Amino acid sequence: MGAWLLLEPSKGHLLNLFVPDATPHETINLIAYSLLALGFTVLTVGFFGCRAALHENQCILASYMSMLVALIVTELITAAVGGLMTFRILSGLEDRLISKLADDYGHELPSDIPFSHSLDFAQYKFNCCGIHGHGDYNGTAWWRDAQISGNRRQVPLTCCVLKNAEAKNTGSPMSVVSRVFHKHTEKPWLNPKPKDETACQIEDREGYEGYRHKEGCLAKVTSWLQCESFTLVFLGMAMAGIQTFGIITSAFLCRTIRDMQVD
Repeated sequence: MGAWLLLEPSKGHLLNLFVPDATPHETINLIAYSLLALGFTVLTVGFFGCRAALHENQCILASYMSMLVALIVTELITAAVGGLMTFRILSGLEDRLISKLADDYGHELPSDIPFSHSLDFAQYKFNCCGIHGHGDYNGTAWWRDAQISGNRRQVPLTCCVLKNAEAKNTGSPMSVVSRVFHKHTEKPWLNPKPKDETACQIEDREGYEGYRHKEGCLAKVTSWLQCESFTLVFLGMAMAGIQTFGIITSAFLCRTIRDMQVD
């Protein structure tokens, strides 16, 4: 999972919506390398346990069980911290996104991942528009600039139904690896191609029907974060359960070895 995060940097765009005060790529890399380190540690401890079982050494088995206990505590703490962080991030998210959309969309200074690109990516990925809906752009700084410049756009192009929309399962591990090896660098959210741009930008509801996404992105990005957080928590709990079974079997093996030595 850590390797998957490193190979799928687009997750940084979504993460940027939740942690605007941090550098998204650095946050993604921190999580990814932490998962890789944890996986390597689990693999090393598992190999150590196999060696202990083969040599039927009580001392080594006791050390192995101690390592498993330390891993279980680490995983449970990580799962709890992940759940609390998710709850903290989601509190106040709605007001923060509405404020940034009104003031920063299309106007922020250069950064690691601009808010505009992050919201465009969310709109492209989830087929949504704005925070609560496509009407959120009315009266924003971006909307006023569009009216002054003569573009007369009601919504960004990523709110339109696109010809280069995301295909299914593009976020799967196999698809991510395939894009890395085939140097797939297309970023449709930066170069959106509406199915019919004129129809998408029409003010009349009947005119843009079927050419513009109307549902807001808030519920969808929130569900995405909750799903990602739940996956990490579930994996941590599952690993802790498997390792608890390892402690129990190791204890039985220690008892068997002791009984054999007594006999």
